[in-house]
Amino acid sequence: MRPRAVLSLGTNTTRLLVVLEREDGRLEQLEQGALGTRLGEGLRENGSLASAAMERTFEAVRHFAGRVRVHRAEPFGIATSAMRRASNGADFAGRIEAAIGASLHILAGGEEAAYSYRGATANAPRDGKRRAVLDVGGGSTECAVGVDGLLEQTLSLEIGAVRLSERFPDLAGATPGERARRASKAARATAAAMLAPLGEFAPVAEARAVAGTPLTIGAIAAGGTAGDLSGRILTRTAIDDVVERLLELDLAERKALPGMIAQRADVLPAGGLIVSEALRLLRQNEARLESDDLLLGFLLGLSKPHGEG
Repeated sequence: MRPRAVLSLGTNTTRLLVVLEREDGRLEQLEQGALGTRLGEGLRENGSLASAAMERTFEAVRHFAGRVRVHRAEPFGIATSAMRRASNGADFAGRIEAAIGASLHILAGGEEAAYSYRGATANAPRDGKRRAVLDVGGGSTECAVGVDGLLEQTLSLEIGAVRLSERFPDLAGATPGERARRASKAARATAAAMLAPLGEFAPVAEARAVAGTPLTIGAIAAGGTAGDLSGRILTRTAIDDVVERLLELDLAERKALPGMIAQRADVLPAGGLIVSEALRLLRQNEARLESDDLLLGFLLGLSKPHGEG
């Protein structure tokens, strides 16, 4: 059977996942990749993608498209918040489609939440527990809840690590210390207000956190790498401790931390605040980290309709 590959254009990161479906239906991961391209840099509501951001992303897509050809995989393309909001997104999508040889599906927020849920719960036990999957991206935050892989409800909110950082620039590392702490207090209040609808999902038995923000925070908390952390527990206390630590460091010092992904160093405090407040609203003191996420969920969805595990 021919492998399948999905390229994902996120607000902060461009990613690739290549899988092969085995005879038993199991998906074997052949390759994954991520490049920080910050497609949503400087994007305002109903604004345009910046030329430099598009070029960074296009070069990453060209690189990943080459990897897809190496695997002789069937290509698919998806995009999230930045492409949803950009006034010039359609024009850029045409360039991307030509590069990958496939259409680019710009996901609605609910779709993004549903695919993240499917990916993160693909290997979860079927034990009747109600689980929430939290996906904090650069431009938006998605949450979905369900039982035994069966989706019940989704929510997409217009807050993400890049957007909150741009709203509170003192979080980004140029002004560590007191100014960063003041900005953090204001940013947390903003995040709490914008994430308030998540309270409707509580109570849940377990929260699972996907995407680069919680995995990177987990890596820093553990002094290791994000790739080692899938399945581990990240507490709200650990999240808040990492955020407070980052606020005291300038950008260069942040990038030098063990476990830090350099292109996330400026936006990680904002992302951490969002994860922390989202868990509080879900009435969870911790989350299980998951590396299987939106991309896997999308590929699983090619053969399974929404609502199936």
